[in-house]
Amino acid sequence: MSDPKEKEPDVGAYVDAMAEMVGLPIAPQYRDAVIANMARTAQVAALALAEPLADDLEAAPVFRP
Repeated sequence: MSDPKEKEPDVGAYVDAMAEMVGLPIAPQYRDAVIANMARTAQVAALALAEPLADDLEAAPVFRP
């Protein structure tokens, strides 16, 4: 569970800043959906990042056909 003292990130500001950084225009009619998608993606990522990893884990080898 998250710390109640933590401030919720401004996903809209993040989407706007990243779109500008990469030069990707987001049409006004799609902006709310992009923000909702990014917020959901952040929630899923938080679940994955919350899982503790063992210190002795090694990266998987790179597949080269």
